[in-house]
Amino acid sequence: MPQTKEKIAAREKAYREANKEKIAARKKAWREANKEKIAARDKAYREANKEKIAASQKAYYEANKEKLAARDKAYYEANKEKVAVRYKAYYEANKEKVAASQKAYYEANKEKIAAREKAYCEANKEKKSSRGARYRALKRKQIPIHLRDCSHEKQRLVQIYKLRNTLSEATGVQHHVDHMWPLSDGGPHWSGNLQVIPAKDNLNKHASVCEATKSILIKSLYTFESERSI
Repeated sequence: MPQTKEKIAAREKAYREANKEKIAARKKAWREANKEKIAARDKAYREANKEKIAASQKAYYEANKEKLAARDKAYYEANKEKVAVRYKAYYEANKEKVAASQKAYYEANKEKIAAREKAYCEANKEKKSSRGARYRALKRKQIPIHLRDCSHEKQRLVQIYKLRNTLSEATGVQHHVDHMWPLSDGGPHWSGNLQVIPAKDNLNKHASVCEATKSILIKSLYTFESERSI
């Protein structure tokens, strides 16, 4: 008596359920024995269906942006060192390719990149100014060691640059954040060594400081509590 489709499907399902490990092992063995054949087949399929695959991937990405972003972030947080090593190895092996890719992207997206950078700068003026000064000081190794990773000190620096912007806008006179003891003379990049003064006064200053002021700054710096809040 002929078996119905439902009966055949049920029997096959029951067999799969009872033989999961056996079936998995058989599939794995087949894949191992046919790696090159499978790779060639997959490559041929991708070559013949580039647009279809690209459209499918784009549609999936658009429908799952948040999910994918969360997954990528979680992976990165759990594998920072591994990711860094992999990126470095790839870059070392593909310097010219990476450079060409970056250049091509820049050439094709100049306006987009400029607009993005402008928007970021507008929304992060104080942060950008603080980070720029911090970077320059780090090059001179003049951020005091006990303050380099201090969150409170970073906040103080941001507030000083914010004050600079506020005074400039309120008075209509350009102001600068000035190192009383200049960096070029060995002064520290530290909130206690900063003052907000008109740009004209800053530009007319000499790159030096009197010994009395320097002595006070040195004494204050080494008694400064790095975790003191603003």
